[in-house]
Amino acid sequence: MATSDGFPRAIVVSFVFFYFLVFMLSTVGNCLVLSICYRAIKRKASSLKWFIANLAIADLTFTFLSILDFITFIWTWLGGQVTCKLQSFVIEACYTASIMTLVVISFERLKAVIEPFSTRTRAPEGVYRKLAGLWFVSLVAASPLLYASQAHEDSTGGVSCSNIGFTDLGRQICYSIHSICFFLVPLIYMIYAQRSIFVTLRSSVFPTQNCSSAACSKLRHRKAAKPLVAVTVAFAGCWSPFIITRLLLYFQLTDDGYIWRASQLLIFVNTALDPILYGIYGENLKSSLKRFLTCTVLQTSAAVGTPTDERIMRRVGNNTCRPYDAKS
Repeated sequence: MATSDGFPRAIVVSFVFFYFLVFMLSTVGNCLVLSICYRAIKRKASSLKWFIANLAIADLTFTFLSILDFITFIWTWLGGQVTCKLQSFVIEACYTASIMTLVVISFERLKAVIEPFSTRTRAPEGVYRKLAGLWFVSLVAASPLLYASQAHEDSTGGVSCSNIGFTDLGRQICYSIHSICFFLVPLIYMIYAQRSIFVTLRSSVFPTQNCSSAACSKLRHRKAAKPLVAVTVAFAGCWSPFIITRLLLYFQLTDDGYIWRASQLLIFVNTALDPILYGIYGENLKSSLKRFLTCTVLQTSAAVGTPTDERIMRRVGNNTCRPYDAKS
């Protein structure tokens, strides 16, 4: 029996439709962001692109691992104890890596605004160390689930995967600490960083060389800060209900009914929102997306022998995408 047996058929059908819609949006969006970041990094090393790509990798992994939870909802858990432990461990690590990546991006943006000249000489090794460090912390933070998560027979007669290795007190302590350290504190820091960015941008004193370059710098940083605010708001809106409901559930103040299922859907929605808000809404990646799509159209047209509009080529630029001309 499936864990969805207690829900009306209309709710189950709506859930399945909504899941597939978000799954496709998340997969396509995050793959597109990864492709854009890869092309951008090849042209010019950028710490921000690395962190956005890391966020997309974590979201994409989260998306694919959610398939097992979806199958459990409509049928039963597959793979037994091994997949239960690994899926719970990796999916928790991906969530932790996502919020830590947002914290690092907030720190990088704040430093770029306050000390704009110090960020130009940053070595790529520093970016690699930060990425390795945040994934190490994420894996360590998620490691208790390798013991606690177990496949077991649930109340409907099917097989589910959940945290039954800990006692009630153990779950309460574990998730309380995790919620504070990897949700509340990072969220407070991100709000602080974004407030400091906008306060600095509004101030009359800006650390740059002349007035004209100061205006350009403010405009550039303001454009870069907007998608970060959007991603933070989306993260807080999508994850807060889940974090709160999970604590209430393990403190036995609610049950795993509609509110719990809805909160799980919200965190899944967040994986589809990130590439839209940061990868596409972000000004730098938006321009990269336009070049990427234009180049793809031009290359496809050249492959099938369709004439290419020269005005498009001039708008894109010869250094970005060259036409596939037999004479060239």
